[in-house]
Amino acid sequence: MILKRNILFFRFRFIFKLLFKLLFKLLFKLLFLLFKLLILLFIFLLKLLRFLLKLLILLFKLLFKLLFKLLRFLLKLLILLFKLLFKLLRFLIKLKFKLLFFLFRLKFKILFKLTKYILYKLFLK
Repeated sequence: MILKRNILFFRFRFIFKLLFKLLFKLLFKLLFLLFKLLILLFIFLLKLLRFLLKLLILLFKLLFKLLFKLLRFLLKLLILLFKLLFKLLRFLIKLKFKLLFFLFRLKFKILFKLTKYILYKLFLK
């Protein structure tokens, strides 16, 4: 009876040892696979980050390019506006001088006619 119990105990002990070994092997394999998966995930995230960084740099380049073109266009527009403004100013100055000259001539014509009229009235009387 004791011998039978001993044999059963050793047999169960052997089976349990074998099961524990298998279980630990499986557990280590799972941990190793999990670790590999974690490393792959980390590599994927690094590549994704690198791609996003490149995309961001490209976006900023495009943005600055568009901004530069817009500033260039606005500068050209401003230069054109100043040219038109100076042409208008020049035209107004010419107009002013023409108007002054016209008024000056008109004044002399009026004075001339007035003196003529006064002289005419003086000498006729």
